[in-house]
Amino acid sequence: MAALLRPSMFMLLSTFTLALNSLFSKLLTEYFSNAILVMLRLLLPALVMLFIAACSRWVMPNQAAWGAFILRAIFIASCQGCFMLALSRLTLIEAVVLFSTGPLFIPLLERYFYKTKISRMVLPTLILMGIGVVMQNLTVQGITWRWELLIGLAAGFFNGCSQVALFRASKINLPILVINGCCFAIAALFVLPVMVIFTSQVEYQQSIIMIVNFEQGILLLLLFLGLSTAATQFFRSKAYRLVDSNSQLAPLIYTNLIFAVLFQFLFFSTVMSLMQILGTSLIAFATLLNTFGSYYYQWFKAQQQIV
Repeated sequence: MAALLRPSMFMLLSTFTLALNSLFSKLLTEYFSNAILVMLRLLLPALVMLFIAACSRWVMPNQAAWGAFILRAIFIASCQGCFMLALSRLTLIEAVVLFSTGPLFIPLLERYFYKTKISRMVLPTLILMGIGVVMQNLTVQGITWRWELLIGLAAGFFNGCSQVALFRASKINLPILVINGCCFAIAALFVLPVMVIFTSQVEYQQSIIMIVNFEQGILLLLLFLGLSTAATQFFRSKAYRLVDSNSQLAPLIYTNLIFAVLFQFLFFSTVMSLMQILGTSLIAFATLLNTFGSYYYQWFKAQQQIV
């Protein structure tokens, strides 16, 4: 029982800190440009994780490990860029739900990269997700397309890519903080040219002023952002190391949605239309069905054989 409980507890801690991270990011979108915030969201946890790793036991990755790190860093940078852009334009729960569609894409990614068998639930859940996205664009005037929803969906796709890469990278015989610290540091290097190109001198100056202004508490929020990101990666990698398959922990990934809904009601008063609520709920249902559908189908078949 303890062997099953430990990875589950680590995964729950990772989803809670991930929801906290989304909350801090949403609050910080009011003070920083998207390019600067993406850089901070990558660089701060990288510094935290590498600093702790250096204080405990630093292990230099080998050449094979760097290849896995670079691949995951590309996915992390893409995912965080899309997520922050969506988060600045959508409600917290909308952005988090779209970000959480990552597991819907994991079977397709594993099929492409590792030639695994695709579940029969993949196509129905992807169709439900598409319907949910369309419903979120429905108004009394018809369909008013919000392109930020597709950006949020792209964040979910790259999140799935990152999860596949993380599961493989977590099996490397290196400390977890070294693995994730290196991945985030490389991702920050990828984002650096984008930040330089799309950030003006005025935005740099305003960002520095807000950080050094202790009365606004921006520096404290940034500290929490870095710590929560580092904690999420640590707990999730720890959970993956204790199981044999990514699917064993997949159901617990969606507890992030529960925490996000709670934070939405506690910290924001954004009003969503009925169609937005229904569309968001349908996307969440699709992600749950993707995970639990096959389990219940096999259970139903087993019950029929018993009868």
